[in-house]
Order: sequence, then structure tokens, then C-alpha cells
Amino acid sequence: MQIQRIKVSNYKTYLDLDLDLTVDEERPIILIGGSNGGGKTTLFEAISGALYGLKIENREHFMELLNQGAVGNVKPEITLQITFSGKVLGQEQKYILKRLYVLNPSGRPLESVSLNMNGNLFVYGTMTSPKERKRAEQEVNKIIKANLPQELSKYFLFDAMQSSELLKKNVFAQTIRDNFENVLGFKKYLQLKRGAERLQQEMAQQRLQAEQEVAEYNELVSQKEKLNTELNACIAEQDSLYKYLTSMEEEYNRAKEGALQSDAINKRIASINAKVDDIVSRAATYADDIKGFMENIELNIFLPKMGSNLSVEIDNILRTKLEIQQSSAAAYPPEMLHDVTSRIISYLKELSLCSPEIDEENVVSHIVAVQNSVSAKDPFDYLDNTEVMALKGLAGRSVNNQFVSLYRQKQDLEISLATIEELRREKQNLEKSKTGGNEYIISAYEENKRKLEKAKGEEGQLKQQIRKLENRIHTYDVQIQQEPDLKYDTLVKLKPFFEKVADSLLKKKKAQIESEMQQQLNRLLVSYKGHIGRVELSDSMENFNIRIFHTKGNPISLNQLNAASKQIFIQVLLKVLRNLGDYNPPVMIDTVMGVLDNESREMLFEEYFPDLAEQTILFCTTSEVRPESDYKKLEAFISKTYTLHRNVEEQKTTVSDDYFGIELNP
Repeated sequence: MQIQRIKVSNYKTYLDLDLDLTVDEERPIILIGGSNGGGKTTLFEAISGALYGLKIENREHFMELLNQGAVGNVKPEITLQITFSGKVLGQEQKYILKRLYVLNPSGRPLESVSLNMNGNLFVYGTMTSPKERKRAEQEVNKIIKANLPQELSKYFLFDAMQSSELLKKNVFAQTIRDNFENVLGFKKYLQLKRGAERLQQEMAQQRLQAEQEVAEYNELVSQKEKLNTELNACIAEQDSLYKYLTSMEEEYNRAKEGALQSDAINKRIASINAKVDDIVSRAATYADDIKGFMENIELNIFLPKMGSNLSVEIDNILRTKLEIQQSSAAAYPPEMLHDVTSRIISYLKELSLCSPEIDEENVVSHIVAVQNSVSAKDPFDYLDNTEVMALKGLAGRSVNNQFVSLYRQKQDLEISLATIEELRREKQNLEKSKTGGNEYIISAYEENKRKLEKAKGEEGQLKQQIRKLENRIHTYDVQIQQEPDLKYDTLVKLKPFFEKVADSLLKKKKAQIESEMQQQLNRLLVSYKGHIGRVELSDSMENFNIRIFHTKGNPISLNQLNAASKQIFIQVLLKVLRNLGDYNPPVMIDTVMGVLDNESREMLFEEYFPDLAEQTILFCTTSEVRPESDYKKLEAFISKTYTLHRNVEEQKTTVSDDYFGIELNP
């Protein structure tokens, strides 16, 4: 399936929108940028709403969804139209699905739906007769289900910021089990298993001869079905309660500790202000450090490097100068030479060891000349003392290269700057919470916790009652099987057969899933890059789970992964399931970077998005896909770019064919 076009009229921030979403085979990505509040999530919801419909509850809800710029200017109606293509029975089909929403005179929301399939038209609406509506609606739903069932859409059209939430507590197991059942096609075999069980019970009822036995058997089956319904409702309630408790746990703990009291809120707000100020201050300091680094780069790096390269020549000059200096220091002054020479000559004359005609002045002059000839042999006499001292300082200067620390400071600052908007939102929420209180949060949380414990107890009781009923029903099965019945005997075997088929399919795909997930995680899961020893799937769909292990053999707890790693894990899992599943849907991701660190971001740009799907639609801000760097890594894989512009005064969002001013290279 590929989405080709989306048209929106009067929906939330969109007064009139018409986007071409077709992609080239070699360039599967469509990049849609916009600032926070610019309409990205609304466009995301519009595409989903066009496929599966809007659930408009009443007039007030309709007016909330209606573009406010349209009020009083155009007819108050919301239109969502999506054009997509897909294969049905091996044939490529083109579909145009349009949904129109208006209010009737009494203020009740009405829906009108039309689907054009290669010229075949199916139309129904709120005012269509029940019979005709049912027929047309079944055809439309059948077509949508054949391309991308709604129960699968949440796995391929999702908000990356929320993806790590899937790993919390029991939400993960339920999500993964649902995903495997739906995406990999196991659900139909589980449905066949349940269908075989129902048929078996119906045939058992037919085979019972005594009315009393039939009545009792029917009652037991009815009781079991009722208990199964209650059990499913109980499990669904627990799942809902788990999700609520998980999402409210931090708020509850803060409320319990009094953190939401006015003075504590003010402290938290002050703390957030301090963090924001610290980030701004560190950004300013970083700018000053960069400026200082560039201004002193010659003194700190170039000159020490030059001194290191010339160290041999400089050492030679300094050594020569020192030797000459020491030699000069050993020379005798003329007065001393005169005195010593006079005494030596007098002594030699007394001993008749020299001629009486020896001239003392000639001897002294000769000695002075010898001393001066030694001092004159300085090959570096063109260097004065100041220059020699400069060379000495150059040789002793050490390199002070701050580049590495500045680069790390830049990386840390980028991470901090990415959180500044989140801190400001938290501050706004805390300021809003001043008007509320702790009591409601605490009481609601604890009430839901009590409901969860109660539901757990009820689940155990219901399972015990179902087992007892199954034992009683089985007594009839044993009695029935005493009479040969080929059809019934076949049904008895079908229930375990379909269960076995589902498990067999899982085992066949198990090794392939484990291998591909291991390869993907070793490339993309930065915190354990290259250290995922194996991925292990359960052998049965009944208690399905996934575990990962380190290369040293120890298990890696999914709950202990940081938020970025959790997001990567979920996205890897969804990619693998998409590659191995029965469907070929587009992938649409809002807030693509979620909570990722820089290294994880790089891996997604280089190894995830380019070959994620035949059509990938990414919604992002400039902090997620940065125009000056990240965009260039994706550009070769992008078919189209759009930027959403929010006009607050006119209360509408417009679109330009670029990515924040950058036009796509053809």
C-alpha cells in the first residue's frame, strides 16, 4: 500500500490542504517539517482519520475540530480525502476514499463516505438506509482491511516520542503479542481455533439426546462464554489500569510527597528556571570559549607545534650559545694576565729558564689574542639575547589544544538545548497545576490501584471457574465420543490443530526474526552496539515474549534501557515485523527523533530510515532533522519535502515545497 495524496478542508489548523505524497522507488522518504504547534500532528491525524474515520461525539466536539478561520466564511463542513494504491489478489488498484462531516439542523454530527475503486463507487452515510449502509460499509472496510487494518495502523503510523512507553510493565508483552498475532498473520489461526471450539460445542449440543443433558450442556457452555467475556473484559481493564498507573506514577509520587504544594511547585519552577538559565549561560560560555580559542590558536597550538618541529635546531643553537658563554666566562682579565705573566717570567729568569730579552707585553698580548679567537667562533652571533630567550621559550612551550573539550562541551550543550523546550513545557504545566491540588491525583491514582488489585483477584477467580466448567463440559465430550462421528471427531482435532499451526508458524519465522533483530540491534542500539549476543523469542503464542542477551551470555533487561534505547528497540522490532509480515504498509512517524541521543540519531539517519519501507513519511522539527547537517544525510532518499507554516492571525496552516527554505535537489 502507498498513500498518493491527502486533501483536507476545514479540519483543525487546515483550511485547505492538498499534498502529493507519491514517492520514487529509489527515494522512499517524504519529509514534512514544521515548528511545534505548526500542524504536523494534525496532518498525521488527518491521514489516519481519512482512512478510518473521525469519531465525532457531538456538536461541541465538531466545533473543536472545525477550522476556526472557516467559521462564518465557508460552509461548516470537514472533508478528509485520501488517495492510495494497493494490491488485491495480485492486481494493483487505485482508491479514492472521501469522508465528509456536517451537522444536521438539530446539531447532530453526520458522516458521509465514498470510495472510488478504479471507477467502482461505494457510497454510504448516516442517512443511508441500514441495509444499504451495511452493504457499502462492509465493502469499504474490506478494502481498507486488505491494505492496512486499523488494528495494525498503530504499529506503522505512530508517535516515536511515545514508542518507549510500550516497554513499561505489562504493556510491552500485550503490545508485542498483539503485534505478532496481527502483523505476522497468526491471529486468523487463533480465530479458527476458537471457531472450531464453538463448532465442537454446537455439535456436542446436537448429539446429546436427553433434553436435560442438552439444557445443562447449553447452560454450561453459556456460563463459560459469559465467564470468558468477563475474563477478557477484566484483562482489558487491567491493561487500561496499568497504562494509567504507569503514566501517572511520577505525578502521584510527587503529589504524595507534597511536591505539588505551592511552595514546592515554586521551588521546582525555580529549579527549571535555573536549568534553563544554566543552559543559556553554558551556551554563552561556549560561544566565548570558541572565540577565545580562535583568538589564541596561534599561541596555544601553532607556535608550540612549530617549536616541537624545530626542537632539534633550537636545541643546537641554545647548546652552542651556552658553550660559548661558559667559554667566555673561563677567560682571564688583562690585569690578572699581566700580574701572573710577570711573576712567571721573573721566576723563569731567576732559574735561567728563559731569555732575559723576553717581552712581558708580547706574552700577555698573545694570551689575550688566543682567548679572543675562541670567543669569536659563534655561528649564531646574528641572534641577540632577546631572540635567544624567545627561542628558549618556544622550545619549552606546551600545546594547549582545547578542541576536544570544546567538542564535548558542544555535544553536551546540544543535548541540553534539545531539552529546553521540554523544560519550559514542564514549567507551564507546573504553573497550571498551582490552581489544582494533590488530593484529586492521589485519590484517583489509589482508586485505580485498588481497582487493579481487585481486577487481578477477579481474573484468578474467573480462570478457576472456567477450568471447573471445562471439566464439567469435558464429561459430556467423553460421553459423546463413545459414539463414532467423523465430523465431530474432526472438530475435536481442529482446536489443537490450529493452535499447533500458529505455534509452528512462529517457530518457522522465529529464527529469521531473532537473526534479523540481532543484526539490527547490533547496528542501531548504541548503548549495546556490537554486543547483542542473541535475541530469544518464546516458542508459543500463549505466553509470548522477547528477550535479548549480551555477548557474555547475561540477559539485558528491557526495562533498564534508557528512553533512547527503548525507542530504538521498539522501532527495530516494528521494522523487522513489517519486513516479515503479511502486509506492506507505509510507515508514518511523528516526532521522529523522540528522545534519542546524538549517536542514536546518526544511526537512524544512516541505517534505518533509508530502507525502512517503500514509503516513509517523517514529521519533524529543525531540532530533530537539522537542515544544515541531518537533512543532507537523507536528501538522496527523499522524494518530496514540505514545510508547514502556522498563521496564527488567520488561524490556518499553509504548506511550502521545501524543508525550512531548502529546496530538494532533483
